[in-house]
Amino acid sequence: MLCLALTGGIATGKSSFARHFSSLEPLTAFFDCDASVDTLLTTPSVATIISQVLGSNLLDANGALIRSRLREKVFQNPDARKLLEEILHPMVRNLCQQALNAARASNLSPWFLMDVPLLYESGFPIPRDLELVVACGSTTQKTRLMARNGHSSDLADRMLSAQLPIADKMNRADVVIWNGGTPNSLLRQTELFILWLKNFPRP
Repeated sequence: MLCLALTGGIATGKSSFARHFSSLEPLTAFFDCDASVDTLLTTPSVATIISQVLGSNLLDANGALIRSRLREKVFQNPDARKLLEEILHPMVRNLCQQALNAARASNLSPWFLMDVPLLYESGFPIPRDLELVVACGSTTQKTRLMARNGHSSDLADRMLSAQLPIADKMNRADVVIWNGGTPNSLLRQTELFILWLKNFPRP
């Protein structure tokens, strides 16, 4: 089973690529780090830890994290973002490793695709056979981010600056998927990548 690490910048189209890939290859074992974080943030024990480290004002009356307040805090304060990552990243890595182990044990999937937005920034330690970056131009990226999430231009800039420049990620990747065009173009590139991947040497 090949292990593929998928990354890119926020709003470059990683999730769309992953959906295409999983649809075209339904036996793919898939792990989404962002989805894992979403689940962790709704877990009461994790919310408690975060509030103890970053402030009890991040919880509502029911003890749940106020996600918008947390987002503003970590993108205004790099130290707060680092503390949050120190809490969440080890948990996410453990969950990803468990998913990879389960996929290998089942022996049903030809590949394991893990969507890791901060693959390079976090020094993600799980070994992989290929690294893929989904990329687009910086103006397109910011426009998509603001349209998709309703963020202000200032918040979008701060979120983008928290990640490595997309050009740096492209230089480090084994494969670059360019998503600066139409949705059909991304689908076609996914199809071509899968054709190439099926001839890739197995470890």
